[in-house]
Amino acid sequence: MKASPATIGLGVTMTIGYGTLYYSFSVLAPEIAREFGWGQAYVFGVFSFGLLAGAVAAPVLGRLVDRFGARLILCLGSIAATISLALFAVMQNAWQFAAITLVAEFVALAVQYDAGFAALAQSHGREARAHITLVTLIAGFASTVFWPLLQWLLTWMDWRDVYLVLAAMNLLIALPIHLALPRARINEPEAARVEEPSAEVKPDGERRRRMVLMATAFAAGGFVMSAVGATLLVLMRDLGYATAMATLAGSLIGPSQVTARLVEYARRNLFAPPLTAIIAAFAMALGTVLLAGALWAPLAGFAIAFAVFYGAGQGLTSIVRGVLPLHYFGTAGYGRTMGSLASARIIASAIAPVSVIWLNEALGPSAALGALIAVSGVAVVATLALTRR
Repeated sequence: MKASPATIGLGVTMTIGYGTLYYSFSVLAPEIAREFGWGQAYVFGVFSFGLLAGAVAAPVLGRLVDRFGARLILCLGSIAATISLALFAVMQNAWQFAAITLVAEFVALAVQYDAGFAALAQSHGREARAHITLVTLIAGFASTVFWPLLQWLLTWMDWRDVYLVLAAMNLLIALPIHLALPRARINEPEAARVEEPSAEVKPDGERRRRMVLMATAFAAGGFVMSAVGATLLVLMRDLGYATAMATLAGSLIGPSQVTARLVEYARRNLFAPPLTAIIAAFAMALGTVLLAGALWAPLAGFAIAFAVFYGAGQGLTSIVRGVLPLHYFGTAGYGRTMGSLASARIIASAIAPVSVIWLNEALGPSAALGALIAVSGVAVVATLALTRR
């Protein structure tokens, strides 16, 4: 597949979407809490409540994508993201922080993978797998780029000015790229929908079973990814790692994601989507188990091994989230299907940061890591049940 400028551009905008609206929180939230004298439990609790807003937005967004096309949703999302990030820079109290966080996470889906994958499915139909992989390949650098970038910016300016920089990225980089995307083919010919045996119409009971298992696997994976993405630096600090080591481990997750996605992109015809889903679930679970080795001793080897396996699993999971529904259910109503699957995942993602932070503060890092290992095990079991046939 020849990489199109639109697909590469979408990879850039997804990097900005995740970097400015998701990964920025773990770096900037402690600065905000320190200035206002808030506890970390409150700050991450607000973030979790904001993520929960996405569970309400996802089904609505999916229907809007099917009806009006993903390009329009992406453009409106860039504008809304710009406004919400700029509002962070001028907030003055706790209720304003809570309200702006709620709005920011509500609109985040419109500039992240759900809308991006829908744009690719609408433009490329069943050939979208390679394009989805390429987009995630580029966006896998979000944490690698934004965590060090944000920490560097904080040496030059305060957190309010940093938020203005993030707002400018959405307005001046992401929005023009979204405006330049080609208009989607919203209605696909009926013949294309049944081209692949796995996408044939299934009985309602079988479809429902697949939806439940897929939603469970995505929700469990979402819980782990949300918890790690928002709390990793705090968790590793409490495990005894220095800030530099924790930052290095977090930064290595990105290259690990990219490596796994590069292999998937190069060998995409070798593994069917269900097998890719199994590999992703096992890799992420193994990563959490390896990090638990730090309870014995906070060695660099545990941190690096965690970053490699977890990053590979997370990288493949992001691809699976786009291609597995396409494999089992086809392109018809893809936006609605993605929205329905996203609701359970977002609810799990919403409760993850505050749950893990609470366990870490109340019972220690061993309890927090135990929760991550248990939930990643649920993802493995649900994935195996889904793909066993």
